[in-house]
Amino acid sequence: MKFEKFDSGNHFTLGVELELRILDKFNLTPCNEYDYIISNISEKYKKNIAREFLGSMIEINTTIFHYEKDLIDFLNKIMNELNRIADKKNLCLQTSGSLAQKNINIEVNINDRYEKIYDEHQILLDDFSICGTHVHIGFEDSEKALKAYNYSLYYLPLFVALSSSSTFFDGLNTGIHSYRTKIFDRLPKSSIPDYFDSFDEMSQLYEILYKSKVISSTKDIWWDVRIQPHFKTLEYRVCDAICDFDRLEVIISLFKMLGQLSQIDEVTKMPMQVLKQNMWSATRYSMNGNMVTKKGLVPIRDMLESLIKKALDNSLLSKDSYEKAKEVIWKTSISEEMIEIYKRTNSLKEVERLGVFK
Repeated sequence: MKFEKFDSGNHFTLGVELELRILDKFNLTPCNEYDYIISNISEKYKKNIAREFLGSMIEINTTIFHYEKDLIDFLNKIMNELNRIADKKNLCLQTSGSLAQKNINIEVNINDRYEKIYDEHQILLDDFSICGTHVHIGFEDSEKALKAYNYSLYYLPLFVALSSSSTFFDGLNTGIHSYRTKIFDRLPKSSIPDYFDSFDEMSQLYEILYKSKVISSTKDIWWDVRIQPHFKTLEYRVCDAICDFDRLEVIISLFKMLGQLSQIDEVTKMPMQVLKQNMWSATRYSMNGNMVTKKGLVPIRDMLESLIKKALDNSLLSKDSYEKAKEVIWKTSISEEMIEIYKRTNSLKEVERLGVFK
């Protein structure tokens, strides 16, 4: 395993991993059809599709982009092809933080890595029908990536709130807007990580875990944000998966903005209990939650507005991007839409349908 310092990286480039479900077109239940999808997709996109933990899931891995709009355009094109393939077998592609209906037809993909993960975690993975969005931001070197990592820890709950789409799970209304976050938190190498004073300190932790055979590679650390020396990126793993590409474009833009702000702003270090409390507020209440700050409680929407205003003032967001972000900040969250749909229809299938790609 190599977890080493890097340089000559890319300057705030963008990449996304988006997890999707393969569902029956009519009853919206999981279908273990990954092999069908991958065998029928064109060579143009085959390298951008990866196997996931469950046979009823796939993952889109984008190439590297410099602009958010180009990345979203790529996602739209690959989704058009995936939808065409799925439709031929009465399937559809869907994504949200969690499967709202009952977890049926759930099968673990068989390979050595997934078998080992399942053997270690046992019942914790029996209901792991969750999907996330991972955003990679490129950095020129490991020191800049480390500063962005430390800077980001305080702001991660804002992105949970922006993407929350998992209040229903396994047929239940959990009352938690990002229940996917709490499912992932059960695993020992996940959740909010610590601050690190140096890249060497982080590297030493990885080495200890590797020598102790707790991890076999850097992929076995599932923190909400992690440095990826192999890609020379900072990977944000905290978001629920969403099919609203306008919202996703804003989220990607704000992650990039966070990386840029980190290079000119001071890191606000907060006690771990504060970080955990803020994360809880975002998972529980989505955009209606509050953040604990050094000045007291501040609504999440106000925190986001202050952040994007700081970015605008430092020319890190265009006026158009600022206005688009502001519009998303004041929109109803996806999890709130799900709750309203269920109140109106009393149907989990209609909740599920909200995440189906058209």
